[in-house]
Order: sequence, then C-alpha cells, then structure tokens
Amino acid sequence: MTGTVSESPTVTIRSEPPLAQVTLADSSHGNRITPEVRTALPAALREAAANPSTHVIVLAGLPGVFCAGGTLEDLTANEDVRTPQGWDFVRAAADCPLPVVVAAQGHAIGGGLLLALYADVTVLSETSSYAANFLTYGFTPCLGATHVLPAVLGQALGTEMLYTARPYRGRELAARGAGVTVAPHDEVLPRAHALARRIAQAPRRTLELLKQEMAAPARQLAQAALERELVHHTTTLTAPETQRRIAELYPRT
Repeated sequence: MTGTVSESPTVTIRSEPPLAQVTLADSSHGNRITPEVRTALPAALREAAANPSTHVIVLAGLPGVFCAGGTLEDLTANEDVRTPQGWDFVRAAADCPLPVVVAAQGHAIGGGLLLALYADVTVLSETSSYAANFLTYGFTPCLGATHVLPAVLGQALGTEMLYTARPYRGRELAARGAGVTVAPHDEVLPRAHALARRIAQAPRRTLELLKQEMAAPARQLAQAALERELVHHTTTLTAPETQRRIAELYPRT
C-alpha cells in the first residue's frame, strides 16, 4: 500500500483511500503491550478513522509477531480492578467507528489474541501460533476473554483454548472450524486487504451505521464478561503460586 504515512516509534498509519493501514511495529519490545503501545494504538485507529476518505482500516503487526500480550510489569503492578489495564487496547478495533480487518500474520498471545478477535474481520496465518495462555501463569482470563474466544472461534474450541492455555497453529484452528479466515503466511496481509477493499465499496456512512448496530450488543456481552472476570482475575493474579509462575515463566523483553 502506498500513500500518506504517519509514524510513531511504535505505530504507523498508511493511508490510501478508501483504506488505511495501522501497523503495530514496536520491534524493540517484541510488539508487547507496553504503556506507550497501549495508548498509541487506539489513538492511531482514531486518527485513521478521522480521515473522511477512509472507509475501512486494516490493522497489522510485525510479520513474526502480531502482538505478544502484556508486559511483566503489567502483571506485577497493583492494578485498579475497576479500570483494568489493556481494556481500551484490546477493544480498540471493536470501538473504532469504522470496520477493522485484522491481519494477524505473526503470533498473537494473550491480550494480543484478544486484540485480533475483537476486530470485525480477522485473518490469521496457517503457521503462526495463537494462544490464550492465561492459565499457564496461574491466573484466570480477563478483558472479556471468556466471551470473545467462544463467540468468535466457536464455543467448544474457545473454551478448550482457555482451559489448555496452549498455542494453536492457524492451520489447526482452521481445521477445527474457527470463525476466522486462515491463509498461508505470506498471503495474510493481501487477503486482509482484499476483504477490506470489498467492504470499502459501501458508502462510509453506511459502514459506520452497520458498525454501530453490530458493535453495541457485542460490547454489552464483552463488558458483562469483564465484570464477571475481574474478581477472580484479581484474586488469582495475586496468589503466591501465580506470582511464582510469573517470576519463573513469564518472558522478559
């Protein structure tokens, strides 16, 4: 895609109407959800959507890592349970006023997987790994994970992913009937752009109105899941066994 470019150290915006591409490209932190990224990505989506010539936004990451989830600092912070860190980030595509097509070519882990699944349309790679690995570290999921994984991927598969916490290759998700598009690795971004161009044939205002209609009930379900999750998440996150697992197993960046 060619056209105008807006860049920050972590996120770029490339506009070629009627599409815009927002790319999470924080290679220095492995595309983890740092405080800067947590602010910059939702802001970039708002900026892209504010261009009146944009109809659809493609959200991409690095070829090897779409988004690797939260940082160790997030997990060890004293978080205000009323406003969980990462909620606005993982919901950024869903809260965007225009349709967002995610091209998750690289791995998507934890909150990074939620970011991909909250989009309007999601394209995964056959060979990349996708994991809801919260239980690996001993804490229950949060940020609406217990709603969005079963809702998007299917009840049985989404539930299994949450319980096993293991990584699934895109080709396995496709074979299991996941409700997303799965493409060969090098075709993820072109496939996402093709879908976005098809959607962008509709008038912008029509797309805005359809997004409002579809996003409102989905947000209510996600919000309700978040409220159910918070108490258990906070309790398990601060448990000694969880803290030991995080200290021993959680990746450093």
